[in-house]
Amino acid sequence: MIHSDDTRKRIGWLSQFVTEDRLKTMRAVLANRTRFITVVLEDIYQPHNASAVLRTCDCFGVQDVHIIENRNSYRINPDVELGTAQWLSLQRYSQHANNTPATLQSLQSSGYRVVATTPHGDTLSLDDFDVTEQPSAIVFGTELEGLSDDALCHADVRLRVPMYGFAESFNISVSAAIVLNRLCSDLRRSTVSWQLSPQQQQQLLLTWLRRSIKKSDALEREYEREYETALQSRSARWATTE
Repeated sequence: MIHSDDTRKRIGWLSQFVTEDRLKTMRAVLANRTRFITVVLEDIYQPHNASAVLRTCDCFGVQDVHIIENRNSYRINPDVELGTAQWLSLQRYSQHANNTPATLQSLQSSGYRVVATTPHGDTLSLDDFDVTEQPSAIVFGTELEGLSDDALCHADVRLRVPMYGFAESFNISVSAAIVLNRLCSDLRRSTVSWQLSPQQQQQLLLTWLRRSIKKSDALEREYEREYETALQSRSARWATTE
């Protein structure tokens, strides 16, 4: 982890390589980012649906997306990778045959309430869900089968989107849009401290600058050389005054 003062200096250095409007937009978006709500995608096998959910997360200010890959490996669309995905923090879980229990338990250990979206069984309506009670990890499942039994068993809450027609469920991207629109709107109207901390905003701004500037690694090495040269020059001046 880079020291906060060094983060600030690196941001100052890299900021000269983007327009003022671009930097202003980044800071405005950061002010509306949240980790109070996070999204979990379990075994999504249609890349365009997962990509649509990523776009929805960005639109509503949800920063973190956790992607569980048990049977299906998610391939990010290159257009999405160059667009929406670069502004999100994606965590992928594919180490084991079944990554669902460990992923959800880890989120619970981090203080999240695991909320499984499902149209089946004993569920709480989206209309009755209080998003302000606790940080929430909203879990969405596969298009055909929905969430796994493991996901449902590890959930603290089972949530349904009210429906009044013949169809049994929404497409996952539609479901995510409905749920996040409602929960993020409720959250922003509340008095809960849902924003990122100043330190988190600074670290994320540095990440965004790195991802959006061509050859940012080379530019940072140039910064490091200039910084080292300045330190050596300062040390030399101190030595001559002693």
